[in-house]
Amino acid sequence: MVNSAVANVGRWSALAVGLFYGYTHNISLQNQAEQKKIEAEYHRKELLIEQARIAYAKKQSGVVDTPAPVVIFDVESPDFDFEKFVAHIEKENN
Repeated sequence: MVNSAVANVGRWSALAVGLFYGYTHNISLQNQAEQKKIEAEYHRKELLIEQARIAYAKKQSGVVDTPAPVVIFDVESPDFDFEKFVAHIEKENN
C-alpha cells in the first residue's frame, strides 16, 4: 500500500499537470482558429480582387454579358410566348 502523503502528492501533481496541459492546449487551439480565420479572410479578399479584375477587364474591352432568353413554360402565364417555346423545343431536339 502506498503512503497516503505520497498518494496525495501524486493526485495533486496529476491535477496540476492536467490543468497546465489543458491551458496550453486551449491556447494552441485558439491560435489555430485565429490563424484559420485570418487565412479565410485573406482568401475571400483575394477572390474579390480577382472578380473585380475580371469585371474591370470586361468593362475595358467592351464585352457585355447578355443573359440567355428565358423561356416560360407555364401556358397560363400572361408572359407565355408560344413562338419562343416552340423555338426552344426545336433547339433542344437538334
